Amino acid sequence: MMAAPRLVMVGLSCLDHIWQVEHFPPTNSRTHAHSYRTQGGGPAATAAVTAARLGAQVALVALHGDDANGQAALAELERYGVDCSQLRVIPGAASWVSAVLVAPNGERYIFPYRGAGLIDSAEGLSSTLLDGVSCLLCDGRHPAMSRALLGAARKRGIPTVGDWSNTRHWELTRYIDYLLVSEECAAEILGRNEPEAALARLRQFPEQLVGVTLGERGFIYQHGTAVRHLPALPVEVVDTNGAGDAFHGAYAYAVAHSWDDLECARFASVTAALKCRAVSREGLPTRAEVMELLRVAGWLPNR
Repeated sequence: MMAAPRLVMVGLSCLDHIWQVEHFPPTNSRTHAHSYRTQGGGPAATAAVTAARLGAQVALVALHGDDANGQAALAELERYGVDCSQLRVIPGAASWVSAVLVAPNGERYIFPYRGAGLIDSAEGLSSTLLDGVSCLLCDGRHPAMSRALLGAARKRGIPTVGDWSNTRHWELTRYIDYLLVSEECAAEILGRNEPEAALARLRQFPEQLVGVTLGERGFIYQHGTAVRHLPALPVEVVDTNGAGDAFHGAYAYAVAHSWDDLECARFASVTAALKCRAVSREGLPTRAEVMELLRVAGWLPNR
């Protein structure tokens, strides 16, 4: 059995309104949805739930309004065992929400509303928040809180994982030890969609690991001079919503265990693949499920 590491995630927590549609793109002014649900979303928040499902102790630093959307998102996080004592609920603010369309093939299309009155400030962050923490994950969404925690983590020697989907607040990536970006972000940095060529442009300092998530095509990463491509495991895809966030949460969990680069990538890839089999966060796998698929694939950590 692995010890339960302590992790902190800082970034976006929101509520997703999800429609599964019969065909996409639309062919007229109305496209029938055969399913609708609401669930918590946001890269940092879903990464936190993922790590909690895997058995970690996880604290989330995020911003909610005191509206119904924020209350629903908070209740779900607490139900999954995420420590929300550092999550700020701002009176009168409107929480971040997203409309998500899920196509018949499982691909999702996201339309975010960034809320209102969500004041990002480093004031009031607990000085003991990082005590005993083995890894900090940041998605770059709230730069003031993120900068404070990333700087404190660096001073303490706590490894950091970054989840960047675009170049917003890119200056924060210089604090990140494991910078894992979306294919869209890599294309934005390079000016064209060529993930392997983008790796060198992503790196902020020589020791930094940089990687690009490629969905069904897997994961490509570089640490030092060697570039490695890890294919995705084939699964029957039901819903890809949250799979990338699950990848990052699982990667942070693996980093907290001090696994090597390949072991971290394999563990994260299997976690993301298993998530795609089911809708909502209920599809996030347990540690036992991930380890079993790692065993079947011949990818078990050398421990």
